[in-house]
Order: sequence, then C-alpha cells, then structure tokens
Amino acid sequence: MARKWEINEGVYAWNMEQCEELLLIAGYEEIKPNIAPGLKWPDEFENHFYQHGNGIACYLLDEINAVRRRLVLPRLDYQETDVLEYGRSTNKLMKSETRRRVRADLASVGLDSRQKMVARALEETKALVPPHIPYEEYKSRRQQFSADSLLSRAEVARRVRASQQATAPLLAPEPAKPASLPLEKAVVMLKYAKDPELRSGIIAKMSSDDALLAVEKIDDTDVRDALIRHSLAAA
Repeated sequence: MARKWEINEGVYAWNMEQCEELLLIAGYEEIKPNIAPGLKWPDEFENHFYQHGNGIACYLLDEINAVRRRLVLPRLDYQETDVLEYGRSTNKLMKSETRRRVRADLASVGLDSRQKMVARALEETKALVPPHIPYEEYKSRRQQFSADSLLSRAEVARRVRASQQATAPLLAPEPAKPASLPLEKAVVMLKYAKDPELRSGIIAKMSSDDALLAVEKIDDTDVRDALIRHSLAAA
C-alpha cells in the first residue's frame, strides 16, 4: 500500500491512495482520545496531514501504532504499491480538503456505517498492484547511475591525459638556439683569422647586436662588411 519516498537521508514517508488515507484517518481518530497530553507528534501529524496535505512520515506512523499497540488494537501496516492518479497528485490543497472531509464523514456516521467504510477501504487496498520498482531498488539504481557517471567523467579525464602524454613526444621540439659567441672573444678571433671560411663561422656564432658593435673594432673592410650583413640578416 502507498508509495514510499525519502524526505531526508534515512527518513521515509508514504504517499497514499484515498482508500489508504481513510484507514489512516479512521485508525488515528480511533486512538486520538487516548493519546497522552503534552506530546508534540499529534500536532505535527495533524498539521502535515490535515492542514498541508503532505504525506505521512514513517516515524509519525510509528507513533500512532505505538498507541494502538498499547490499546491492543491492530497495527496500521503499509506496503509499497504502484501509485494511481490521487497518489501521484501534487495538489496538496485538494488532498488536505479531502482528508478533512473524510474525517468529518467518519465522525458523522454511526459505528455500523463507519465499519462498512473501513471494510470497503480495506478491500480497495488489497486490489492495489505491487510497485513497478520498489523504492530501495530505485534508490540503489540512482546511486549506481551517479557512481557510474562519476567514473565515466574520471575515465574521460584519464583518457585525455593519456592522449596528451602519448602525443607530446611526437611534437617537434623547438630548435635550440645556437650559443652566442662573446663579443670580445669574437673580435680577437676575427682580427687574427685569415681564412674566409673561418671568419664566416665566427661571425655566424655572434648575435646581431654584437656583430654591429664589432664593426667599429675591426679594421678589415671585408670582415666589417660581413659583420654588417650578419646584423642585417638577423634584424
């Protein structure tokens, strides 16, 4: 009977069909005169159930059954079933009004009529079919789906990292810049080197700025021209 759902982590409640609510109303109103004064749970139950049209929390149902047990009355037991239009409805105003009307109807009839109403509601609850998916199974599937989603995202991130790491060695490394020959050392070499090829090798190892500065320190016209060409080529 009813649809089970979770208010908070580990705190469950029932959404009921009208026949199930009639049994609850009859069972609660039957014990109401025998509830010890000063307890908070009866006000909480009536506020949620009759005034706001909410489902009934399992711990409140436990409180009702505790009183019924003390009075040696049958328990109000609820099991999960598939929900119909009324049970699925989120119209809490309609539900609160319906419950108050049922309470008034039960209070206005004699014992025989009230017993017939309860008996008819019991038969209707027996006709309700089992749930398509019990709540605990639904909850387990939802948690598994969330876990799988997290694993999927982690796996995607792992694969991206692996792909990047695999691709990185294939990328062409940036060519290393040749070491620049110090200016004073290059000038000394150019002053004493006579082989044109050797001079070209020395100039090639100079920075463009150093090549331009070396022009004023070199007397050989050919070398000076080579230094200027090297500086221009690098500009």
